[in-house]
Amino acid sequence: MLKKEDIKKLYDEHKTSANGLTKAEVTERQANYGPNAIVAKKRKPLIVVFLEEFKDLMVIILIIAAGLALIAGEVTDGTVILFVVFLNATIGFVQKFKAEKAIEALRKLIAPHARIIRDGKEQEIEAKNIVPGDILILGEGDSVTADAILIEANELESMESALTGESTPVQKLTHDIEETEGLAAEKENMVFMGTNITHGSGKAIVVHTGMQTQMGRIAQLTTETKSEKSPLEKELFRIGVFVGKVAIGIAAILIGVGTFIQGKEFIETLLFGTSVAVAAVPEGLPATITIALAIGVQRLAKKNAIVKQLSAAETLGSTTVICSDKTGTLTKNEMTVKEIYFNDHEASVHGVGYKPSGYINIQKDGKKLISIGKEQGPYEDYEITQKDLEFIAEKDVNLYESLKMFMSAAALCNNASLNHEQNKWNVLGDPTEGALLTLSAKCGFKKEHLEAQMERVFEISFDSTRKLMTVIVKTDDGKYYALTKGAPDSILDISTKCIKQGKTDSLIETEKEKYRTRNEEMASRALRVLALAYRPLTPEEVEQFKKNETFKKEETEKGLIFLGLVGMIDPPRPEVKAAVELAKKAHLRIYIITGDHGLTAEAIAKQLSIVGDYREHKVITGIELNKLSDKKLLKDLSNTDLDIIFARVSPEHKLRIVTLLKELKEIVAVTGDGVNDAPALKKADIGIAMGITGTDVSKEASNMVLADDSFSSIITAIKEGRTIYDNLKKFVFYMFSCNIGELVTVFAAIALALPTPLTAILILSVNLGTDVLPAVALGVDPAEPGIMSKKPRNPEEKIMNKPFILRYLYIGIAIGIIVMAVYIWSLYRYGWTWGDPLDSGNLTHLKASTTAFALLIIIQMVQAFNARSDRYSIFSLGIFSNLYLLGAIFISLVLTFIMVEIPFLQHYLHTVSLNLDDWVIIVGASLIVLFIEEVRKIFVRKKLAAQEALE
Repeated sequence: MLKKEDIKKLYDEHKTSANGLTKAEVTERQANYGPNAIVAKKRKPLIVVFLEEFKDLMVIILIIAAGLALIAGEVTDGTVILFVVFLNATIGFVQKFKAEKAIEALRKLIAPHARIIRDGKEQEIEAKNIVPGDILILGEGDSVTADAILIEANELESMESALTGESTPVQKLTHDIEETEGLAAEKENMVFMGTNITHGSGKAIVVHTGMQTQMGRIAQLTTETKSEKSPLEKELFRIGVFVGKVAIGIAAILIGVGTFIQGKEFIETLLFGTSVAVAAVPEGLPATITIALAIGVQRLAKKNAIVKQLSAAETLGSTTVICSDKTGTLTKNEMTVKEIYFNDHEASVHGVGYKPSGYINIQKDGKKLISIGKEQGPYEDYEITQKDLEFIAEKDVNLYESLKMFMSAAALCNNASLNHEQNKWNVLGDPTEGALLTLSAKCGFKKEHLEAQMERVFEISFDSTRKLMTVIVKTDDGKYYALTKGAPDSILDISTKCIKQGKTDSLIETEKEKYRTRNEEMASRALRVLALAYRPLTPEEVEQFKKNETFKKEETEKGLIFLGLVGMIDPPRPEVKAAVELAKKAHLRIYIITGDHGLTAEAIAKQLSIVGDYREHKVITGIELNKLSDKKLLKDLSNTDLDIIFARVSPEHKLRIVTLLKELKEIVAVTGDGVNDAPALKKADIGIAMGITGTDVSKEASNMVLADDSFSSIITAIKEGRTIYDNLKKFVFYMFSCNIGELVTVFAAIALALPTPLTAILILSVNLGTDVLPAVALGVDPAEPGIMSKKPRNPEEKIMNKPFILRYLYIGIAIGIIVMAVYIWSLYRYGWTWGDPLDSGNLTHLKASTTAFALLIIIQMVQAFNARSDRYSIFSLGIFSNLYLLGAIFISLVLTFIMVEIPFLQHYLHTVSLNLDDWVIIVGASLIVLFIEEVRKIFVRKKLAAQEALE
């Protein structure tokens, strides 16, 4: 408790008094500090934000390509390109617009009104008008509207989950002035904007308002923290630069050669050059990427991972580090009693969460005495009945009486209630009390039944000084009992008796030490331990208690009969351990970053095998982080053999950890559900918010929302992300290898002084028939075997690396050579000899160019199968394992047949009908690229097998 002189010092320090501020002081401070509000940075006009989407180099190249296509007379092709550009810009604009909602969500957390003292009077004002020095009046259910230091605290508790991420109320005390420094999570003598008072009352001096509050500081961090481009966005920029150079070079060469060497008309060479340039630019790439990512996002949504930005779906696959909070992500966010110790008996309690069903094993001296409900199965769904209780009473009446008194204290010294809605059990009130209610119900002693037998007379509320709560109840036969729960040490100190063999006996010091040892042992396993006790009361004592509040507290909680200990924990989610194993198999590192205590986090980490005896690990607290230099922390983070748990951390700590990991070139996924997590979520490559427990702020700042709050869904999403990235590589390889084949065909004809095999319109028609549909189908290809056994790809690795470029160059050149060989053979077949001039309307030329056109499309369909893997045979993957690809190829083949055989289109495309022999030759030649790739893959698999044998 604060002394009067300390309170006066606080008044003097903040230039206020017990009567609050005067009207003149309020006016002056409002001018100095401004409104008590979360302020957003000035926004750019929406039109400017939209136009910025067109600054990307890839977009500029596509616009130029569209313009060239329109100049060449290809209105449809140019219009499609422009539509894709506009669509991508619109998607980017919408995502930016939604991101700005994070600050708006912060504002909603501030209550609109507050009770304060000004000019000596209690009054209610708008929260925005609060200034430093105001005296806040706090009561149960109030939202705190500013950061304030407590001068009075009457059994005060505050729910600070929005700031700390922890789901249990925090006790609030008044401390000496010098004890006010430290982390927000450690400041028991302060209340913070955006939190809620769950119990008790108090008064506090406002010390910070608006952007100076903890909430404001988080808002500023969120605003100033820039979301960086995803690996995919960076890679698309690099590809755009590469393709742009190639397209410009091709157009220049073709126009120059046609005009100055071949002596053709400039307009003719311009049209041909621009058509080939458009063919060289895979204008379907952005559309294909958008569609493939959108499909991937839909698949992720079905697996409880809702991705907000399309690029984030791919970034998931690049993740190297997961920074996970504990409560609700690794655990169920439901306090659950796991074991009890009473009357020299110990019992393990089974069943999780607040569902009042399960089974109990009671032991003594290591020997099992009774299993209640175990034989009836399924274990977790069994509800203990009166028959079970009668069974216990018959077997051991003393055990039954001890159990009943124990559970009566747990259920009745309790202000919570269990609620069953939409097939889910939850607690209304304190989670710890909810766990005790669930325990008593699991043991067959439901609160409503006990209340019918024992009427509550009055309550002595919990306070942090006593660390106890007591209720007095009256039984049906007129007897009175005091039922007490609280900290084990506190209850042991005031207990004089205990129950042994069903009888009340003296609680000697050696017995107390036994219970203290058991308490420490349970706490070392991260169990939260409470003790229960009781004592009979006379009617005369009860009457005295009713008349004298002070006497009530002092005398009721004396000479108690110790009942036993309860150990509870927020249990790990059952599916998380397998997910952790898969994450480690996939070479992902996991750091726990939590506002909870280190011992609890460490115990959960061990249960889930996030840390273990076979690897070195350490727990670093927020206070220790303050003392660690960036250099030392970077050294720890770069040590891949060290597992780290960060406990009792602040928002700045979490942001600092993420920032340093990114300096190490890691791709970081961060989970969070509170307002305090928003800066780190925004800074991370993948910010992951909780869909059930997450605040609006965390959801707005994130890239992905987990619909089920479970860590296992993150690992599922990472697998899906890896698949998406692999599929991106597949259709990029497919598009570029096909485009190289087209370019080789065109340039080979020029180099060999042959008649042009493909006209401008045929080149564009090839793209129309081959690019988008098979590429999109490759975008939804099933994951290759062993995808979660690979290491995460190097964040610096490019799609367009040397092996990738060499691979699509060699297969593209092969396609071009095959097409040219068949084209020349067709010319000779229909009577042409080398050097003979051919005009575009000659039947021989039309036959040969139509054959080359059909072959180029069909050989690209075969190439789509090659693109499904760079190492596995298409026959081992299964030709029918991607039905979307088969459908896309079928549609492309039908389009090809229509363009070749329909007389109406023949007139516009300059094609002619082909006979059966022509089609047989086309199909046979197309299969050559399949043979070439299958042979190459055999050597690749042998090389990889040899490397794995050496490792």
